[in-house]
This record gives sequence, C-alpha cells and structure tokens, in this order.
Amino acid sequence: MSTLNINNPYIDPDDAGVHNNRLIVTSKPTDFGTFAVTTAPWTDNNFPGDKVYEAIPYKKANSFRINNYTGKTIGIRRRHNSITIDNFENLEDSSWTGSVEDTSNDIDGLYSGVIKSLAHHPLTTQEMLDGSEVEVKFRTPYHDAFTVEIKVWDDPSRIGVGSPSAEFSSSSLSKNREYKIIFRLNLTDAKFDTFLESPGRSEITSQATGEFGALKMVNSVISIECTAGLTIDSIVYQQKVNFSHEQLLSPSSVVYPCEDNISEYEVINLGSNALNYSDTNINVTLSGLYTV
Repeated sequence: MSTLNINNPYIDPDDAGVHNNRLIVTSKPTDFGTFAVTTAPWTDNNFPGDKVYEAIPYKKANSFRINNYTGKTIGIRRRHNSITIDNFENLEDSSWTGSVEDTSNDIDGLYSGVIKSLAHHPLTTQEMLDGSEVEVKFRTPYHDAFTVEIKVWDDPSRIGVGSPSAEFSSSSLSKNREYKIIFRLNLTDAKFDTFLESPGRSEITSQATGEFGALKMVNSVISIECTAGLTIDSIVYQQKVNFSHEQLLSPSSVVYPCEDNISEYEVINLGSNALNYSDTNINVTLSGLYTV
C-alpha cells in the first residue's frame, strides 16, 4: 500500500494508505455516537430455548465497536437472514397477484413498481420465528390526497375477509416523498410493531394485535394498496435465524459491519470461568461506538 501524505490539500476523499506505519483512511463518518446494551438473564437447563438474546438498540450505522469489560464471556450474533422479496429489477417476474406496472422512476437500482389498486406477493414458505421483520421502501404519489395500505397476511385467503398479521394505513403521508415501513412480527404473542423511516425512524405501532394463524406463516403474503400511483421498491424479508454466536472474551473490543443499523446484532451473557459459567442470570451492560 502506498504512503499517504495527510498534509496534501488535494488528497482524494476516498484514498487509503500508510502514514507513520499506520493505516489511514481519508473518508469521514457522517454521524457517530455511543450506545449501551444490557443482557437479559437466563438459566441453562440444557434446552435449546433456554438462551435469551437481547438486540442491540437501533442506531443507523455502517459499523460499530462493542466493548466487553464485564468479566463475563459475551455471545454476539446477527439476528436476521436478509431475503429480497422483490427489487423490481427482473421485469419478467410474475409473482404478483394484481396490477403492478414497471417504471424507471426508481428508488433503488434501475427499476421500481407502481401500484394503483390492490396487489399482493408471496412472502415466505418457511416457518417464521419471532423477531422476523418485513421492510418496504416506497415513494408516495404526487397527489394532494391519497391513502396507502401495506399489510402482512398469514394466508392470501384472508385478504379482504379477515384480519392481517400486521398493517399500516395512512392518508396523511407527505406527497412525493420516500419512506420505509418496517413490521416486526412476534407470532408467539400474536403481536407486531411498526416503524416508519423518512429518513429518521419513529415507532408508530407498539405491540398491536395481529392474526398469525396456526401454520407459522408458511403461506404468508404482503399486500399493498393505494388510491393513486404508489412507487414500490426493495421489499425485504428479514428472516429471524438462530445463528451460532461469536464469543467476546473479557476484556475485548471488536468492530462489526452493518448493512443498515446496529440492531442487526444481538448479545447474550454466557457467564464467567470464575463461576463455572453459572452466572448467566446476571444482567451485564456493554457499551460501544457506532459510525455512519
């Protein structure tokens, strides 16, 4: 790697190099801050469901550093497997039921879809775990009056005659503006949370009741309806997966990448060697730094 002159006033903002035997990058984060996460207590009775993970609180980020000075071994893992349901780049996709028009008026990539009435698309054919999420990016119509409805259903047969698993309905969104809606689904409690980003995130529904059926969402679909032309892009299913965790020994400090935010990860107290790892029922707090 080449030597980088950090005093050069014409330095490329995307350069990387070496200065005084240290790696130097010239790009600067647009935002940064600190965070803390407290583990949830649990007791090991030799059952797979004993372990209780705690999601890191949401902060928009490209990466974060987490510090473990708790005296405990901490497990950390990603929460989701990210599955793109439709990004509208495949113009021959026939998975939609209802009218969806292709457009180059894109949000991500080259193409998007436009929905002017009701249309729905399969979500997953696998059993869904608590904490799975569904994300939809959209741009509102350039009209003064319109209504947007986005819903998740356990089965397409419920559309129009039953209750959804999760729903968002609004007639007060700003016109010609990009949004992202996020549904967080909890089948065990038959509850859902809803978040809206544009670009900051706000929680608009907390622990609302939904209909999740008895088949763990193996026939689930997402439906989208608008009274005018709603531009849709990047429908993503964040499938909750019980991945294996990585261990953070104490003391340690480790950096992890993010696709969008630091809540893509979750942590668990695995106990300490001094107490033969029996102290998993103790809450411990970890701190860190995130950058955007």
